[in-house]
Amino acid sequence: MTTRAPARATFEPVRRTTLCLALVIISLRGVFAESITEFTNAVEALRFDAETKDYTPASGETVAPFAFLALNTSKAPVMINSLRTSCGCTAAQLPSTPYTLQPGSNVAINVSLNLAGKQGQITKSVTVDSSVGSKTLIVRANIPAQTN
Repeated sequence: MTTRAPARATFEPVRRTTLCLALVIISLRGVFAESITEFTNAVEALRFDAETKDYTPASGETVAPFAFLALNTSKAPVMINSLRTSCGCTAAQLPSTPYTLQPGSNVAINVSLNLAGKQGQITKSVTVDSSVGSKTLIVRANIPAQTN
C-alpha cells in the first residue's frame, strides 16, 4: 500500500514560487514606476508658453520679433545650456548662456527672423538644449508679396 502525501505538502512549492514571483513583480513595478515618474518630471520640468509662434510683418518690415516664455515647473534648477537656430537668418537670445532657471521662475527667449529678400511663409526652428532635455520651438512669418 502506498501512502499519499497530504495535498498541502504537494502544493507548498507552488505556493512558495507564486509568492516569490509576486514579490519580484511588486518590486519591479516600484522601480519602473519611479523611473517613469522621474522621466515625466524631467520632460515637464521646462514648459513653454507655446511651441509655435506666427507673425505677419507690415510692409517694409525687415525683422520678425518673437518671444517664448520658458517656465521651470520642477523643484530643482534647470540649466539652459544653449539655443540653436536652423539657419543664419534666425537669432535666439537669453539674458546669458548658459542660463540657470530657478524653480518656479521663467525667462524670455527672444527670437528674431531676418526677412530681407524673403516672401511667402518662412518657417524656422530654435532648439533649446537644457539639463532636462531638448525642445524645438518653431517660428513662422507670413510675408506678403511686394506690390509695385
